[in-house]
Amino acid sequence: MSAKAEVQKLLKIVNKATQDALAAYESTGEDVPSLSSTDEKSFFAMASNLDLKRAIRLLEGACEQLCATLAPPGQTIVDLSHPAISSCVRLALRTGIADVLHDHPEGMHIKELASRIKIDEGKLLRIVRTLTVRHCFQEVDVDTFANNRISLALQTSNPLMCYIDLLTTEGYQSGAVLYEHLTDPRSNGSYHPTKTALMYAIKGPENETAGLFEWLHATPDRERVFNTAMTGVGTLSGSLAMLEGLPWDTISTVCDIGSGVGAYSMPLVRRCANLKYTLCDMPATVNQAKEVWTKEFPEAVRSGRVAFTHYNFFEQVAPAGQEIYYMRSIIHDWTDDRALVILKNIRAAMKPTSRLFVQDCLLQPSAHVKEVAALGVDTAPEPMLPNFGAGKKRTFNLDITMLLNVNSKERTLPEITALGRQAGLKFVKVWDLVETSVVEFELDS
Repeated sequence: MSAKAEVQKLLKIVNKATQDALAAYESTGEDVPSLSSTDEKSFFAMASNLDLKRAIRLLEGACEQLCATLAPPGQTIVDLSHPAISSCVRLALRTGIADVLHDHPEGMHIKELASRIKIDEGKLLRIVRTLTVRHCFQEVDVDTFANNRISLALQTSNPLMCYIDLLTTEGYQSGAVLYEHLTDPRSNGSYHPTKTALMYAIKGPENETAGLFEWLHATPDRERVFNTAMTGVGTLSGSLAMLEGLPWDTISTVCDIGSGVGAYSMPLVRRCANLKYTLCDMPATVNQAKEVWTKEFPEAVRSGRVAFTHYNFFEQVAPAGQEIYYMRSIIHDWTDDRALVILKNIRAAMKPTSRLFVQDCLLQPSAHVKEVAALGVDTAPEPMLPNFGAGKKRTFNLDITMLLNVNSKERTLPEITALGRQAGLKFVKVWDLVETSVVEFELDS
């Protein structure tokens, strides 16, 4: 296929994906959003819609591939290399620009905004303009700015704000020393959770004695940000897509391993009256979960539809005999040897008809691999990269985040199924939820 023919095919993919996105809005009765909208309800309205997410995955991948194909390559690599945007986002977030603008939908002149947040007017103007050309904030008149649907994510009322805070603070710090960390013989070959780029940046190469979670426990203000950020990540990844993507209506008992307080499970239990759901986590988290459920869904607690179990997945066998064992964003936190311990402790509790659902991001190679598609993983049409390229950029970004923070990783389907085999589990199928996937296992007899 000639280069020109590839461009024409990419244009057709962009057009089709755009039409599919519009159809997704229409089918749900949602209005197609305007970039200038500040309707906070619309921010979350389509976050878990699988039809929309599939369309956007194609649209992002094809559009960026078009630009990379047609633009002078120097432009593309410079854009990849520039740290300014993350720094500008962090300043906007930390100074509360979106919160200040919340009460001024008509816009606020940069002079007044600078006075409110105590940043030099001339410097602030350049920073906000840089974000505005990337559609974060809008310039409603010369030097006058207002929120838009993108900048809503920077308001303190939005849990995604905390995730952005982590990315632009600890994420930026650890990324800045990645080269030094990986070329230092003291840390280069180590996958120990204390020998990470994050700890290298925060503690220095001589004092990497704690891992991320220990550091968070010792830094309560950042731990609070982290805990709220995990709820925000669910919004980003469309965690509630699992409600539509998996056969919950045919299931009776679910054991949620590393459940957290139940941000993802509560909507599921509300919808599926057939489920009896057990939340399993460390004591402090489970105690917090009891408080949350008693306040927000007391009927489920009173009726026994939800149960709470103190559980350490490294040291204990999971509660026995459940129909479904479910883990969301757990395995990716750990190296293979630690992940194997978790899987074996679940396998020991499973009955012959039990299933294990592992929900994480799945990496795919950029090269064409027939075996991957044959196993049920969605692949992009040619001439796109088969893994959707930029349409899966958040998955690959998260993989680097796990490397920087905890020395773990997102895995390919062959990698996760190999771990399952080592634990005595047999791969059944994969459910593609676009941002994440659910890999189903059964006992391997």
